[in-house]
Amino acid sequence: MISLAAIDTWEDFNMSEPTLDSPEGLVDWFRRGGVTGPLRHCTGPLPLSRASIVRWSSDKPDTTIQTIGTHADNYRIAVLLEPLESQIWNGESPVCGGMIGANRFRICPPGSQGRWRRMSSCDIVNIFIPTATINTLGRLRDAETPSLLADTSYTPDRVVLDLVGKLLNAQLLAGSLAQQFCDSMITALASYLLENYSQSVPGQKPSSLCGTRLQKVLAHISECVAEDVSIAALADSCAMSESHFSREFRKAVGLPPHQYVMKLRLERASLALLEGDARIIDIAVSLGFNNVSHFSRAFAMRYGLPPAIFRRNRHNCA
Repeated sequence: MISLAAIDTWEDFNMSEPTLDSPEGLVDWFRRGGVTGPLRHCTGPLPLSRASIVRWSSDKPDTTIQTIGTHADNYRIAVLLEPLESQIWNGESPVCGGMIGANRFRICPPGSQGRWRRMSSCDIVNIFIPTATINTLGRLRDAETPSLLADTSYTPDRVVLDLVGKLLNAQLLAGSLAQQFCDSMITALASYLLENYSQSVPGQKPSSLCGTRLQKVLAHISECVAEDVSIAALADSCAMSESHFSREFRKAVGLPPHQYVMKLRLERASLALLEGDARIIDIAVSLGFNNVSHFSRAFAMRYGLPPAIFRRNRHNCA
């Protein structure tokens, strides 16, 4: 593993499409995207996963519209360590504009390309994970219905932020075993992303959980969302094993059953906060949360704000 704490000069590279299989290729990719200052951290490719970790920052805005280069054989995980005011386009379609909160991440699939301009300072980590690494883990996870990582918007997720923090501090945490440590963290990160932010491979067989049977399952979850929804009971009602039901539910709905239940609870909580004045503790209890702390953490992970601030902003905008 080659680790560069800072790259102070930008060498001239040939104008062919840059590859990401060397520190020089990574530097070239960022240079072509308008990054003109030193990189704070550039590690990779790692020996096993072949992933790379790059952190760069700037204390000045750059309103020039820059091209985000393709990364044909890699997923790019972009992580914001401080708030960013920016405009981002995918082709001619806007992806986002305005202020994006700190501690959020976005998955950019292989081959994706776009444009952006930055109206503020920034501190951004980009992690490049080869498609081969994701595909291998996807097959280990589910040989019958492998998954790809989805194209996401900027999303808060404490697990992702924790793993990225460990990657950036690998030398301090693991010393001479930093490269083995980083490879393990990449495996952990990719596995977590596949479990929580994946999509079905195009062309795979449709879910056998569909039609009236699926509607009955969703209706039951909706009616009992504030209770402990038993996955085993749902599977039994569909004459499926629990593992088979979970797999088919995810294929049909796009989320594992437990995540779908949590999503439904939090959506109802957001409506309660926007439309009424019930106490936060009462909203939490009415939707099946064990305590306010658990509810607040889950709500902040999904909406980027604790419930109290979410409600306060509603009143400020009214």
